[in-house]
Amino acid sequence: FWTMIPCRFDWHQTGSQVIISIYAKNSLPQLSYVEANSTMVNIRVVFEGDKEFVLNISLWGSVEVKSSVVNLMSAKMEVTLKKAEPITWARLDPPSLTQGQQPKDTKET
Repeated sequence: FWTMIPCRFDWHQTGSQVIISIYAKNSLPQLSYVEANSTMVNIRVVFEGDKEFVLNISLWGSVEVKSSVVNLMSAKMEVTLKKAEPITWARLDPPSLTQGQQPKDTKET
């Protein structure tokens, strides 16, 4: 059984890229991975002692997977996603709607 552990992560962007940094000291690169398609990224970082960090993100915008890169260093994993369009993302992921919540631009009648 795997034990889920928290990891600190953040993100920033340039005109053409979104960079997600996961601060994961002492991870096991041979067992860690990133899966992505144009609108979603799934990150799994594995540590000794059957511990793991999992992050699944629906992205704000589209990315070009073939032009994206993962760099695993001793203290962090850096996922560099190439934006499909050079637009500024307001957030890393789109705002989620909880059950029963209406989008802000619609009105109930």
